[in-house]
Amino acid sequence: MNGNVGVGERRVIEIISSSIGKRCYDDVELVRVNNIEVALKCDMLVEGTDVPRGMEPWQIARKSIVAPVSDMASKGVRPLYALTSLALPKGLDEEYVRGIARGFRRAEMEFSIKIVGGDTNEGKELIIDCCMLGMVEEGSRFVRRSGASNGDLILVSGPFGYTKAGLKILLEGAKAEPTFRARAIRSVLMPKPRLRFGLMLARYATSAMDSSDGLAYTLHEMSNASGKRFIIEHKPIGKGVERFARDNSLSIDDLVFYAGEEYEIVATLRREHLDEVMSISRLTGCNAMIIGSVHDGSGVYIKDEYGERELKGYGWEHLA
Repeated sequence: MNGNVGVGERRVIEIISSSIGKRCYDDVELVRVNNIEVALKCDMLVEGTDVPRGMEPWQIARKSIVAPVSDMASKGVRPLYALTSLALPKGLDEEYVRGIARGFRRAEMEFSIKIVGGDTNEGKELIIDCCMLGMVEEGSRFVRRSGASNGDLILVSGPFGYTKAGLKILLEGAKAEPTFRARAIRSVLMPKPRLRFGLMLARYATSAMDSSDGLAYTLHEMSNASGKRFIIEHKPIGKGVERFARDNSLSIDDLVFYAGEEYEIVATLRREHLDEVMSISRLTGCNAMIIGSVHDGSGVYIKDEYGERELKGYGWEHLA
């Protein structure tokens, strides 16, 4: 390493993108094959960084499918097919592998996709790489992270705070009352992408991303891509999160804005479409809420009774 500080994931992407002459602006890429547009997405799950203590093999395999499904959902893309490649360490018993297989099968049924192949290799830890293909449905549209306009509302598909709370409980023994504990842990072990909501939201969203790298980071990416100022007036705090924060001397902002892996959708939309979108939320079992609005300028800010302050844009980044 020559004593230098290593580059982070985003810088790695910039270097490779500039080398191949392609800048990837979204988490899902549209490509045209003859006269047909298809959407492609790949996502890698690595045991050391993506698998918390207590996750069963079938849950690990399912999560490897959840991640690309969530990205496609936020773009209005229906996932159809997947290739899954495995790096497996020596010494795994057959039951562990059967668990991985059960997780893949469960994901196929849950998200109506078909795993059509992949590759298997040996590695020092479990790695699952999923390459997914999908399509935008007729009458719908592909939603990019850019496109927000002045006056648009900022929406999230559900509340935040459970995932980081669940990790604090699992990894650090944080205290929580039983109902909240169960919900927080489930958010980690069984994350739920908002596929139905995303597919229907695409008709109305002006921009969108999934929140798997953290809500603050996602808001900044969308603000930067649209060249607009995002003002957050309502923190999407999950039920019981404030009590959990008090009981464990934790920051609400840290739990809500700087967790990652919630797999909620963050979107902007015209005010005149609010009723339709909220109706979609109820229909699909989401708890969508408006958290702010879009304005001239740049950056992301929280506005509350104490005034307006900048919301820093850091989030989860591999290699950082």
